[in-house]
Amino acid sequence: MTSFIAAIFLVCGVIALIKVFGLFPRALRVVRTSRQALEVLGDPTLGDDRKESLLQGYSLSLLRSFLDLLMRGAGSIVLPMGLLWAMEWVGVLSLKAVLALTLSWPVLLIGFIVAIAAFWFFEQ
Repeated sequence: MTSFIAAIFLVCGVIALIKVFGLFPRALRVVRTSRQALEVLGDPTLGDDRKESLLQGYSLSLLRSFLDLLMRGAGSIVLPMGLLWAMEWVGVLSLKAVLALTLSWPVLLIGFIVAIAAFWFFEQ
């Protein structure tokens, strides 16, 4: 039972921190930036020098966005995992059992459905 509660905490904690850290809107911004860069590439009215200048700006923006998403995404996973690791260290639960339960197909399916519902509900 402890593993089940810890698995729910892990899934819900990651989903909540993804929302708190704003990963979804930041990922959409990356998609928009990529589309803008592709539009610049296909624009026949721009000269090569202007395209190069614009694409360098987009590449720097995408690099910053990558690092931002990487740090926030890692934080979304590391914070709940760190708490579970501390609970294992104290002897409250087995992290191996929690991770095995979390990787089972029913928990993955329920987590996927909860994540979609949470993002749909909170983005409305």
